Amino acid sequence: MKKAVIRQIDSNTWQFTEKLLGENVYCYLLQGKEKALLIDTAYGFTDIPKAISELTDKPLTVVNTHGHFDHISGNYLYENVYLNEKDRDLYRRHSQRKSIEKILETATDNPLLRKLVLLILNKPLSQIYSHPFPETRALPACGYFELGDRKITIIETPGHTNGSISLLDDNNGWLFSADTCGDVGMLLHFPEGTSLKVYHETIKRIRNLVTEEKIKRNYPAHQTAPTPLEKLETYDRLLTRMEAGRINEEEWKKGLAVEEGITIQFDPEKVRKEIS
Repeated sequence: MKKAVIRQIDSNTWQFTEKLLGENVYCYLLQGKEKALLIDTAYGFTDIPKAISELTDKPLTVVNTHGHFDHISGNYLYENVYLNEKDRDLYRRHSQRKSIEKILETATDNPLLRKLVLLILNKPLSQIYSHPFPETRALPACGYFELGDRKITIIETPGHTNGSISLLDDNNGWLFSADTCGDVGMLLHFPEGTSLKVYHETIKRIRNLVTEEKIKRNYPAHQTAPTPLEKLETYDRLLTRMEAGRINEEEWKKGLAVEEGITIQFDPEKVRKEIS
C-alpha cells in the first residue's frame, strides 16, 4: 500500500488526499486531548491508518459524511465507522462493484467513452472491491463527538445525498462539509440527491452559522480546501434562481446550472416536476 499523502492544517489537524482520474478526495484527522476523529476513509488506496498511528496515539473514532464509494471504500481498514442511517441503503449499494459500474456507464452517451472509462478504472475498482465493506454504526444520539476539549458537532446537510452530514469543529469554527458546498459546485443529479428546496435549506443553514460566526472556514472533501465562505452567497443566489424556474435553455439541455463559477448538476426531469 502506498504512503499516505498528508497536509498539516494545524498542530492537531491533518488532511489526507487520495486521487482517482485526477480528482482529489480528502479525509481529515482531528485530534483532541483524549481522542482523535477521522472524517471519511476515501478509496483505501494509501496507508492512512499507519500515518494516523504516527501522528497520534489517541483512540480513534471514524465517521463517514455520506454513503458514496469515494468516501467509504477505506472503511475495511477500521474497526468501527459511523454513518447517518439515512444513507445506509446507499452505502450498501456503493459497496457493490456492479452498482458503481452502472453509474459509470450512464455518465456518458458515448459507448466508446464508456468502455474506455471502465477499462481505465478496472484496476482501481478491483482494488476497492477486493475488500469487504463492514457494517456501519448509527451516529451518536447526542449529536456530537467529544475528543477532549474539542467538540465536533454533527450537522445534517442533506442535498448531495439525503443522509449527508457535515462536521463542525466548534472550537475553531471549521466546517468539514464533504460534498455539500465546494468552491466549484456540487452534484445534485443522483437519485439519492434531495430536492432543490431541501438543499437550499441546507445552504441557508450553513450561511446562518457563518453570520453567527460559528463557521469561520469551510473544508470540503473535494476541490479547494478551505474554500472561500463567500461562495455560499453564490450558491444561495443560484438555488433561488433555479427554484424560481429561471433556468435557461442551455442549462436545461446540459443539466448544469451556473452562477459566477458555481455549477450545480441537476436532473432536469426531477427539477421540472419540483418547480412546476
